[in-house]
Amino acid sequence: MVQIESLEKYFGEDKERVHVLKGISLNIPEGSLYTFLGPSGCGKTTTLRCVAGLERPERGKIAIDGNPVFASGERVYVPTNKRPIGMVFQSYAIWPHMTVFQNVAYPLTIHRRPKSEIKKRVEDVLRIVGLHGLEDRPAPKLSGGQQQRVAFARALVNEPKVLLLDEPLSNLDAKLRVQMRFEIKALQRRINITTIFVTHDQSEALAISDQIAVMHAGKLIEVGTPHQLYSRPTRKFTATFLGLTNLIEGKVIEMGGDSKPGRIETKKGILSFIPATSLGRNQAAVISIRPEHIPVHKEKPQGLDNVVEGTVKEAIFMGDAYHCQIAVGDMLLAVHTHPFLNMSPGEKVYLYLDPQSCNGLPAEPRIRKEWMKP
Repeated sequence: MVQIESLEKYFGEDKERVHVLKGISLNIPEGSLYTFLGPSGCGKTTTLRCVAGLERPERGKIAIDGNPVFASGERVYVPTNKRPIGMVFQSYAIWPHMTVFQNVAYPLTIHRRPKSEIKKRVEDVLRIVGLHGLEDRPAPKLSGGQQQRVAFARALVNEPKVLLLDEPLSNLDAKLRVQMRFEIKALQRRINITTIFVTHDQSEALAISDQIAVMHAGKLIEVGTPHQLYSRPTRKFTATFLGLTNLIEGKVIEMGGDSKPGRIETKKGILSFIPATSLGRNQAAVISIRPEHIPVHKEKPQGLDNVVEGTVKEAIFMGDAYHCQIAVGDMLLAVHTHPFLNMSPGEKVYLYLDPQSCNGLPAEPRIRKEWMKP
Protein backbone atom coordinates (compact mmCIF):
# COMPACT_ATOMS: atom_id res chain seq x y z
CA MET A 1 0.00 0.00 0.00
CA VAL A 2 2.87 2.41 0.78
CA GLN A 3 6.24 2.28 -0.97
CA ILE A 4 9.13 4.46 0.21
CA GLU A 5 12.32 4.41 -1.82
CA SER A 6 15.71 5.99 -1.01
CA LEU A 7 14.21 8.89 0.94
CA GLU A 8 16.62 11.72 1.78
CA LYS A 9 15.72 14.73 3.90
CA TYR A 10 17.77 17.66 5.27
CA PHE A 11 16.90 20.41 7.72
CA GLY A 12 18.67 23.78 7.85
CA GLU A 13 21.11 25.32 5.43
CA ASP A 14 24.86 25.61 4.84
CA LYS A 15 26.92 24.76 7.94
CA GLU A 16 23.78 24.16 10.01
CA ARG A 17 22.43 21.64 7.50
CA VAL A 18 21.50 18.35 9.16
CA HIS A 19 20.97 15.05 7.35
CA VAL A 20 17.68 13.84 8.87
CA LEU A 21 16.73 10.88 6.64
CA LYS A 22 19.47 8.81 5.04
CA GLY A 23 18.16 6.61 2.26
CA ILE A 24 15.01 5.20 3.91
CA SER A 25 13.37 2.42 1.85
CA LEU A 26 10.26 0.53 3.00
CA ASN A 27 7.35 -1.44 1.57
CA ILE A 28 4.28 -1.35 3.82
CA PRO A 29 1.73 -4.11 3.07
CA GLU A 30 -1.97 -3.36 2.62
CA GLY A 31 -4.02 -3.79 5.78
CA SER A 32 -1.01 -3.95 8.12
CA LEU A 33 -0.29 -1.96 11.26
CA TYR A 34 3.28 -0.83 10.63
CA THR A 35 5.26 0.97 13.34
CA PHE A 36 8.22 3.35 13.06
CA LEU A 37 10.10 2.86 16.34
CA GLY A 38 13.19 4.64 17.62
CA PRO A 39 14.58 7.16 20.10
CA SER A 40 13.73 10.85 19.92
CA GLY A 41 15.31 12.51 16.88
CA CYS A 42 15.77 9.30 14.90
CA GLY A 43 13.68 10.51 11.93
CA LYS A 44 10.51 8.45 12.45
CA THR A 45 8.11 11.42 12.63
CA THR A 46 9.86 13.11 9.70
CA THR A 47 9.32 9.96 7.62
CA LEU A 48 5.63 9.97 8.56
CA ARG A 49 5.32 13.67 7.69
CA CYS A 50 6.93 13.00 4.31
CA VAL A 51 4.30 10.33 3.60
CA ALA A 52 1.62 12.84 4.66
CA GLY A 53 3.07 15.60 2.46
CA LEU A 54 3.78 17.85 5.44
CA GLU A 55 7.52 17.67 4.70
CA ARG A 56 9.09 17.66 1.25
CA PRO A 57 12.16 15.39 0.89
CA GLU A 58 15.16 16.32 -1.21
CA ARG A 59 15.38 12.92 -2.94
CA GLY A 60 13.54 9.64 -3.22
CA LYS A 61 10.08 8.33 -4.07
CA ILE A 62 6.81 7.75 -2.18
CA ALA A 63 3.81 5.93 -3.65
CA ILE A 64 0.43 5.17 -2.06
CA ASP A 65 -1.64 2.34 -3.55
CA GLY A 66 0.66 2.32 -6.56
CA ASN A 67 0.25 6.03 -7.30
CA PRO A 68 3.31 8.29 -6.84
CA VAL A 69 2.75 11.16 -4.42
CA PHE A 70 6.39 12.23 -4.44
CA ALA A 71 9.21 11.50 -6.89
CA SER A 72 12.22 13.78 -6.98
CA GLY A 73 13.45 12.60 -10.38
CA GLU A 74 10.09 13.14 -12.08
CA ARG A 75 9.29 16.29 -10.05
CA VAL A 76 6.09 14.74 -8.72
CA TYR A 77 4.63 16.27 -5.57
CA VAL A 78 1.00 15.68 -4.56
CA PRO A 79 -0.15 18.11 -1.82
CA THR A 80 -1.42 16.77 1.51
CA ASN A 81 -5.10 17.42 0.82
CA LYS A 82 -4.91 15.37 -2.40
CA ARG A 83 -3.34 12.29 -0.76
CA PRO A 84 -5.60 9.37 0.34
CA ILE A 85 -4.58 9.63 3.99
CA GLY A 86 -6.03 10.38 7.41
CA MET A 87 -3.82 11.59 10.24
CA VAL A 88 -4.05 11.71 14.03
CA PHE A 89 -1.62 14.15 15.63
CA GLN A 90 0.01 13.85 19.04
CA SER A 91 -2.11 16.77 20.33
CA TYR A 92 -5.34 15.43 18.67
CA ALA A 93 -6.07 19.02 17.41
CA ILE A 94 -9.72 18.86 18.50
CA TRP A 95 -11.71 22.07 17.91
CA PRO A 96 -12.85 23.15 21.42
CA HIS A 97 -15.73 25.30 20.17
CA MET A 98 -17.28 22.43 18.20
CA THR A 99 -19.38 19.42 19.16
CA VAL A 100 -18.27 15.86 18.51
CA PHE A 101 -20.35 15.76 15.33
CA GLN A 102 -18.95 19.06 14.03
CA ASN A 103 -15.35 17.98 14.73
CA VAL A 104 -15.73 14.69 12.88
CA ALA A 105 -17.73 16.23 10.02
CA TYR A 106 -15.21 19.03 9.43
CA PRO A 107 -13.20 17.32 6.62
CA LEU A 108 -16.45 16.58 4.75
CA THR A 109 -17.87 20.06 5.40
CA ILE A 110 -14.91 21.89 3.87
CA HIS A 111 -15.24 19.67 0.77
CA ARG A 112 -18.93 20.66 0.58
CA ARG A 113 -20.32 17.14 0.69
CA PRO A 114 -24.15 16.81 0.79
CA LYS A 115 -25.64 17.06 4.29
CA SER A 116 -27.25 13.64 4.05
CA GLU A 117 -23.89 12.06 3.16
CA ILE A 118 -22.14 13.91 5.99
CA LYS A 119 -24.73 12.74 8.52
CA LYS A 120 -24.51 9.10 7.47
CA ARG A 121 -20.72 8.94 7.29
CA VAL A 122 -20.24 10.70 10.63
CA GLU A 123 -22.76 8.40 12.32
CA ASP A 124 -21.06 5.33 10.80
CA VAL A 125 -17.57 6.32 11.91
CA LEU A 126 -18.70 7.35 15.42
CA ARG A 127 -20.28 3.91 15.78
CA ILE A 128 -16.96 2.31 14.71
CA VAL A 129 -14.94 4.20 17.35
CA GLY A 130 -17.53 3.73 20.09
CA LEU A 131 -18.83 7.33 20.33
CA HIS A 132 -22.31 6.80 18.94
CA GLY A 133 -24.80 8.84 20.98
CA LEU A 134 -22.27 11.58 21.84
CA GLU A 135 -22.73 13.57 18.63
CA ASP A 136 -23.94 16.72 20.43
CA ARG A 137 -21.43 16.60 23.29
CA PRO A 138 -19.11 19.68 23.38
CA ALA A 139 -15.51 18.63 22.73
CA PRO A 140 -14.13 20.09 26.03
CA LYS A 141 -16.58 17.88 27.97
CA LEU A 142 -14.90 14.70 26.72
CA SER A 143 -12.29 12.64 28.55
CA GLY A 144 -8.80 12.24 27.11
CA GLY A 145 -9.63 8.83 25.68
CA GLN A 146 -12.84 10.13 24.11
CA GLN A 147 -11.03 13.09 22.55
CA GLN A 148 -8.58 10.68 21.02
CA ARG A 149 -11.45 8.68 19.55
CA VAL A 150 -12.86 11.88 18.04
CA ALA A 151 -9.48 12.46 16.38
CA PHE A 152 -9.57 8.89 15.02
CA ALA A 153 -13.11 9.34 13.73
CA ARG A 154 -12.20 12.60 11.99
CA ALA A 155 -9.20 10.90 10.35
CA LEU A 156 -11.38 8.02 9.12
CA VAL A 157 -14.47 9.91 7.95
CA ASN A 158 -12.96 10.61 4.51
CA GLU A 159 -12.40 6.84 4.03
CA PRO A 160 -8.62 7.14 3.51
CA LYS A 161 -6.46 4.30 2.23
CA VAL A 162 -3.75 4.97 4.84
CA LEU A 163 -4.09 6.08 8.48
CA LEU A 164 -1.09 7.94 9.96
CA LEU A 165 -0.71 8.04 13.77
CA ASP A 166 1.94 10.32 15.27
CA GLU A 167 2.49 9.17 18.89
CA PRO A 168 -1.27 9.32 19.60
CA LEU A 169 -1.00 7.79 23.10
CA SER A 170 1.67 10.03 24.58
CA ASN A 171 -0.80 12.47 26.19
CA LEU A 172 -2.74 9.76 28.07
CA ASP A 173 -2.06 8.46 31.56
CA ALA A 174 -0.38 5.06 31.91
CA LYS A 175 -3.52 3.00 32.57
CA LEU A 176 -5.50 4.57 29.71
CA ARG A 177 -2.50 4.20 27.40
CA VAL A 178 -2.51 0.42 27.95
CA GLN A 179 -6.27 0.25 27.34
CA MET A 180 -6.02 2.30 24.13
CA ARG A 181 -3.39 -0.07 22.72
CA PHE A 182 -6.03 -2.79 22.61
CA GLU A 183 -8.60 -0.41 21.15
CA ILE A 184 -6.31 0.79 18.35
CA LYS A 185 -5.37 -2.77 17.43
CA ALA A 186 -9.01 -3.90 17.46
CA LEU A 187 -10.11 -0.85 15.42
CA GLN A 188 -7.39 -1.37 12.83
CA ARG A 189 -8.30 -5.03 12.40
CA ARG A 190 -12.01 -4.26 12.22
CA ILE A 191 -11.73 -1.75 9.39
CA ASN A 192 -8.61 -3.37 7.85
CA ILE A 193 -6.95 -0.05 7.03
CA THR A 194 -3.22 0.25 6.38
CA THR A 195 -1.86 2.11 9.40
CA ILE A 196 1.52 3.70 10.09
CA PHE A 197 2.14 4.24 13.79
CA VAL A 198 5.01 6.34 15.19
CA THR A 199 6.27 5.80 18.74
CA HIS A 200 9.40 5.78 20.90
CA ASP A 201 7.72 3.42 23.39
CA GLN A 202 9.03 -0.14 22.91
CA SER A 203 6.21 -1.88 24.79
CA GLU A 204 3.65 0.07 22.77
CA ALA A 205 5.26 -1.05 19.50
CA LEU A 206 5.45 -4.68 20.62
CA ALA A 207 1.80 -4.68 21.72
CA ILE A 208 0.09 -3.38 18.60
CA SER A 209 2.33 -3.87 15.55
CA ASP A 210 2.26 -6.35 12.70
CA GLN A 211 5.69 -5.08 11.58
CA ILE A 212 8.19 -2.76 13.25
CA ALA A 213 10.81 -0.64 11.50
CA VAL A 214 13.55 0.25 14.00
CA MET A 215 15.19 3.60 13.19
CA HIS A 216 18.20 5.48 14.56
CA ALA A 217 20.03 8.63 13.47
CA GLY A 218 18.10 8.88 10.22
CA LYS A 219 18.74 5.29 9.19
CA LEU A 220 16.63 2.16 9.04
CA ILE A 221 18.31 -0.34 11.40
CA GLU A 222 16.09 -3.42 11.14
CA VAL A 223 12.56 -4.51 10.15
CA GLY A 224 10.59 -7.48 11.47
CA THR A 225 7.63 -8.73 13.45
CA PRO A 226 7.55 -7.90 17.18
CA HIS A 227 8.42 -11.51 18.02
CA GLN A 228 11.34 -11.59 15.57
CA LEU A 229 12.85 -8.31 16.75
CA TYR A 230 12.48 -9.15 20.44
CA SER A 231 13.56 -12.81 20.34
CA ARG A 232 15.98 -12.89 17.40
CA PRO A 233 17.23 -9.38 16.51
CA THR A 234 20.15 -9.27 14.09
CA ARG A 235 21.55 -5.96 15.34
CA LYS A 236 22.89 -5.07 18.79
CA PHE A 237 21.07 -1.74 18.74
CA THR A 238 17.73 -3.49 18.23
CA ALA A 239 18.43 -5.93 21.05
CA THR A 240 19.27 -3.16 23.52
CA PHE A 241 16.57 -0.70 22.45
CA LEU A 242 13.70 -3.17 22.27
CA GLY A 243 13.55 -4.09 25.95
CA LEU A 244 16.10 -4.97 28.61
CA THR A 245 18.82 -7.46 27.65
CA ASN A 246 22.19 -8.74 28.86
CA LEU A 247 25.21 -8.53 26.56
CA ILE A 248 28.11 -10.92 27.02
CA GLU A 249 31.13 -10.10 24.87
CA GLY A 250 33.45 -12.67 23.35
CA LYS A 251 35.04 -14.16 20.25
CA VAL A 252 33.52 -16.82 18.00
CA ILE A 253 35.49 -20.08 18.07
CA GLU A 254 32.95 -22.33 16.36
CA MET A 255 30.33 -21.30 13.82
CA GLY A 256 27.73 -23.99 14.32
CA GLY A 257 25.05 -24.60 11.73
CA ASP A 258 21.60 -26.04 11.15
CA SER A 259 20.53 -27.32 14.57
CA LYS A 260 24.04 -27.22 16.04
CA PRO A 261 24.78 -24.15 18.20
CA GLY A 262 27.90 -22.05 17.70
CA ARG A 263 30.40 -21.46 20.47
CA ILE A 264 31.89 -18.23 21.76
CA GLU A 265 34.83 -17.71 24.12
CA THR A 266 34.01 -15.22 26.90
CA LYS A 267 35.54 -14.15 30.21
CA LYS A 268 33.19 -16.63 31.86
CA GLY A 269 34.26 -19.57 29.73
CA ILE A 270 33.03 -21.02 26.47
CA LEU A 271 29.31 -20.58 25.89
CA SER A 272 27.03 -22.07 23.23
CA PHE A 273 24.70 -19.75 21.29
CA ILE A 274 22.39 -19.53 18.29
CA PRO A 275 23.69 -17.03 15.70
CA ALA A 276 21.03 -14.48 14.63
CA THR A 277 23.07 -13.62 11.55
CA SER A 278 26.23 -14.93 9.87
CA LEU A 279 29.30 -14.76 12.08
CA GLY A 280 32.88 -15.71 11.17
CA ARG A 281 35.43 -17.68 13.18
CA ASN A 282 37.50 -15.39 15.46
CA GLN A 283 34.99 -12.57 14.90
CA ALA A 284 34.19 -10.32 17.87
CA ALA A 285 30.60 -10.98 18.89
CA VAL A 286 28.12 -10.58 21.74
CA ILE A 287 25.53 -12.88 23.22
CA SER A 288 22.22 -11.16 23.93
CA ILE A 289 19.95 -12.87 26.46
CA ARG A 290 16.80 -11.43 28.02
CA PRO A 291 16.47 -11.33 31.84
CA GLU A 292 13.28 -13.43 31.78
CA HIS A 293 15.04 -16.17 29.77
CA ILE A 294 17.60 -17.02 32.47
CA PRO A 295 16.49 -19.77 34.90
CA VAL A 296 17.99 -19.49 38.40
CA HIS A 297 18.97 -22.56 40.46
CA LYS A 298 19.92 -22.71 44.14
CA GLU A 299 21.90 -25.90 43.48
CA LYS A 300 24.18 -26.47 40.49
CA PRO A 301 22.15 -28.29 37.80
CA GLN A 302 23.71 -31.46 36.42
CA GLY A 303 24.09 -32.39 32.77
CA LEU A 304 23.72 -28.85 31.41
CA ASP A 305 26.22 -26.67 29.55
CA ASN A 306 26.15 -22.88 29.74
CA VAL A 307 25.82 -22.82 33.54
CA VAL A 308 27.56 -19.95 35.35
CA GLU A 309 27.89 -19.28 39.06
CA GLY A 310 26.87 -15.91 40.47
CA THR A 311 26.04 -13.95 43.60
CA VAL A 312 22.80 -12.05 44.17
CA LYS A 313 23.56 -8.35 44.56
CA GLU A 314 20.01 -6.96 44.59
CA ALA A 315 16.54 -8.53 44.46
CA ILE A 316 13.48 -6.29 44.10
CA PHE A 317 9.99 -7.81 44.40
CA MET A 318 7.79 -6.50 41.56
CA GLY A 319 4.67 -8.58 42.17
CA ASP A 320 4.86 -10.76 39.06
CA ALA A 321 8.61 -11.43 39.46
CA TYR A 322 11.79 -10.66 41.34
CA HIS A 323 14.03 -8.29 39.38
CA CYS A 324 17.55 -9.28 40.34
CA GLN A 325 21.07 -8.14 39.69
CA ILE A 326 23.44 -11.09 39.83
CA ALA A 327 27.22 -10.69 39.79
CA VAL A 328 29.06 -13.22 37.66
CA GLY A 329 32.68 -12.27 38.35
CA ASP A 330 33.02 -8.62 37.29
CA MET A 331 29.90 -8.83 35.11
CA LEU A 332 26.43 -7.88 36.38
CA LEU A 333 23.47 -9.72 34.81
CA ALA A 334 19.82 -8.68 35.04
CA VAL A 335 17.58 -11.66 35.83
CA HIS A 336 13.79 -11.86 36.32
CA THR A 337 12.73 -14.84 38.44
CA HIS A 338 9.48 -16.40 39.60
CA PRO A 339 7.92 -14.42 42.51
CA PHE A 340 7.87 -17.54 44.73
CA LEU A 341 11.64 -18.04 44.35
CA ASN A 342 12.84 -16.01 47.32
CA MET A 343 16.15 -14.29 46.51
CA SER A 344 18.44 -12.75 49.13
CA PRO A 345 21.44 -10.44 48.55
CA GLY A 346 24.71 -12.31 49.02
CA GLU A 347 23.20 -15.67 48.12
CA LYS A 348 25.11 -17.95 45.73
CA VAL A 349 23.07 -19.07 42.69
CA TYR A 350 23.59 -20.81 39.35
CA LEU A 351 22.31 -19.36 36.07
CA TYR A 352 21.44 -21.53 33.10
CA LEU A 353 22.07 -19.65 29.85
CA ASP A 354 20.01 -21.80 27.51
CA PRO A 355 21.76 -21.80 24.08
CA GLN A 356 18.35 -21.37 22.39
CA SER A 357 17.94 -18.09 24.29
CA CYS A 358 21.52 -16.91 23.66
CA ASN A 359 21.29 -14.74 20.57
CA GLY A 360 24.66 -14.32 18.82
CA LEU A 361 25.22 -10.87 17.29
CA PRO A 362 28.13 -9.01 15.68
CA ALA A 363 29.95 -6.74 18.16
CA GLU A 364 29.21 -3.66 16.09
CA PRO A 365 30.58 -0.30 17.27
CA ARG A 366 28.36 1.92 19.38
CA ILE A 367 25.96 3.91 17.18
CA ARG A 368 26.44 7.64 17.57
CA LYS A 369 23.52 9.39 19.21
CA GLU A 370 24.06 12.76 17.61
CA TRP A 371 23.20 13.60 14.02
CA MET A 372 25.89 12.95 11.42
CA LYS A 373 26.63 16.05 9.34
CA PRO A 374 26.67 15.27 5.60
